[in-house]
Order: sequence, then structure tokens, then C-alpha cells
Amino acid sequence: MAMNIGRRGAIGLLGAGVLAGGAAIAAPAGAKTPGRAGLDTPEGRFRAYMMMRGALDERLVIGYVSGTYFGVVGAEMTPLWDVVGATFARYRRHADGSFEGVTGEIAHFLDPKTGEAPGRFLNPYTGKWVTDPRTNLPPSHIRLLPSLDMEVPRLPPGTSFDHVIKAPEVRGDDIWISEVTRVGMPAGAGKPAFHYNEMITMHARTSDLARSGKARIPCETSFTNVVDWRPWMEMGGHPGHLTAIGSGRYGVEIADLPQRWIEATRRQFPKILDDPGSLLEAAWKA
Repeated sequence: MAMNIGRRGAIGLLGAGVLAGGAAIAAPAGAKTPGRAGLDTPEGRFRAYMMMRGALDERLVIGYVSGTYFGVVGAEMTPLWDVVGATFARYRRHADGSFEGVTGEIAHFLDPKTGEAPGRFLNPYTGKWVTDPRTNLPPSHIRLLPSLDMEVPRLPPGTSFDHVIKAPEVRGDDIWISEVTRVGMPAGAGKPAFHYNEMITMHARTSDLARSGKARIPCETSFTNVVDWRPWMEMGGHPGHLTAIGSGRYGVEIADLPQRWIEATRRQFPKILDDPGSLLEAAWKA
């Protein structure tokens, strides 16, 4: 899964937001949003994105993705491990209509046979056992603009970042919004840069978007990524890369998260299960 930049090792996966009297995004009480849930206007598209990816208030928004990683050499794919990650985000709205957010993630690599997170994997390319360092980067700050652009104000020096939110695709009561993130992070002297690329597609209902008084709506998600070999795999210049596919939801409760994630988190980060907001607390107050 993406690496929190503050996704997951490079950028990541999610959002929420506050909207007090923001006429550009929030509809008046009792009113219906015009057109296709307002999607024919830039304001309506931004509102839809925030309600699907995050929220129009400062609530904690929890999401998850469950998927599988593969090694890719040439055109041959080799199953490696499963991944399950939960994302946590909060946003506050600024006077210009943008949202400043804090996002974080806890992801686990799992043995696909046992469903457990052993922390050690047999690398089929090298024949060696390798250790997953099991570290999660600190939460990251992002800023979402009404233009559907994203800014990451605290990128590490030398990091390249490109993020594109596609125009909504609407068919009947279905709406899909896709976003593509490309990140390049410098490595140590003499080592190649580390690249992380992620494609996320969100799916929701326009009828949910059109309801007034809602801060967020149910949203399903699917993702694909392409990423360099993880450094801890010790590939030593071996050709190829990683790719992953998965699916999940935004806007769930802790109890709704995959049981495999809950069990692995109980062993590694038990505090999160009792107080999920604690992951973001220091960054949110900063």
C-alpha cells in the first residue's frame, strides 16, 4: 500500500474536512444540490471529492485497503505477500475554501497462507530470509485546493511529487473519481532513488452526494501501485519492481477494519485500537 508521506513510506492513502458556512461547498440546510449532485461545477466536484475521500467536518476519517503484492520481472508476476493497511485523516477548512489535512497509516505485510504478520519473509528472488522493519512514518501534512490540486508542504529535500485528481465519471447513480500519485525519493550516496506510484479509484452514489446535511458519504475504493523493490528486500540491483492491487472503503469504524489488520495491530500498536485518533494527535495540534 502507499507509503504515507508523512502512504506509507512515500505518500499516502486519505482525508476529512471542516466546513462551517462554506457556501462554495456546503449546500444550505434542506436544499438539494443542483444538477448531477453539483458535479457540473468546480465547487461541486471538489465537494464530492471531499465527501468521498474525507468529510466536510473535522471528524476522524478511517479507511482501509486489503490487497496483494507481486514481484514483476519482465512480464512475469510472482505473488509475494498480502498487505492490509488502515488510514487515518482529519482536515480543517481555510477561508479560501482549501482544506489542510493530516494523514497517517498503519500497514502490515502478511503471510498469504497464515494471514499473520510474521515480520520475516523468504525472498523468492534471492532465496534469503528478509526482515520487514515494521516502521510507520510520522503523519504527513497535505493541503487540498478547490482546483483539485494537492500540495505537500513538508516534503523531504530532493523529493519529487506529482498528484492528479481526475474529473468525476458519472453513469446513472454511480460516480467514480480516480487519483494518481507519483513520488520519487532520494536515497543515500551511490544508491538509486526510490519511486512509489499509486492509482486509486473511489466509487460512491450521486444520490448520496445530493442529500443535504451530510458531512461524508459511503465510499468504496480500489487501488493499484507500482513501486521499486523495498530496500529491506535486499535485492542488490536485481531487475524488476513491485506492484499491488487491492480494495477497501473510506469512512469506517475501527470495528469494521479487516480482522487481519486488527490482530496485527493489537500486537504491534495496541494503543491505536483504543484511541485511533492518537496517531494524528500531535501533528493535528502542531
